[in-house]
Amino acid sequence: MAHFVKGLVAARPVLERLARRHALPEPAGLAAGLAILPLRDSDLDSFLKGPYSGDPEGDYYLSEQFSEELRAASRGAAIMYFETEYFGGCGAQAAALFQDGEPIFGPAVAKIGPINEALKLLGVRVEPPACDEFDTVGLGRHCTVEDWLK
Repeated sequence: MAHFVKGLVAARPVLERLARRHALPEPAGLAAGLAILPLRDSDLDSFLKGPYSGDPEGDYYLSEQFSEELRAASRGAAIMYFETEYFGGCGAQAAALFQDGEPIFGPAVAKIGPINEALKLLGVRVEPPACDEFDTVGLGRHCTVEDWLK
């Protein structure tokens, strides 16, 4: 199974403001009072003033410029950026969490863990039958950005 998603998770009003500011699609609802703003590479470009120059490995999109945008968006709120890139059980995930204009977690990249850690800091608690915070909020509902956008 594959899972390739980049996006932001926060309270819906936080994401709605960002979506309007950058002419992006409306966020989709998640559990635990959160929403997701799925991001295509072209959407991420809307946050940058010039060409993307993030991780030289090309694995992680959280550039310094994008981080500054997320710091600003998190003033008075919290916002998480995440990426998943899995195919056939191999791959990695990344997450960073900003709150009140400051980074409070990450950026962290690992085979498992960073997204759940950031979600815990957002106040998400595992609700059975889910096995972790990722499942509790419903991030596994769709496996691609395009599916989230439908």
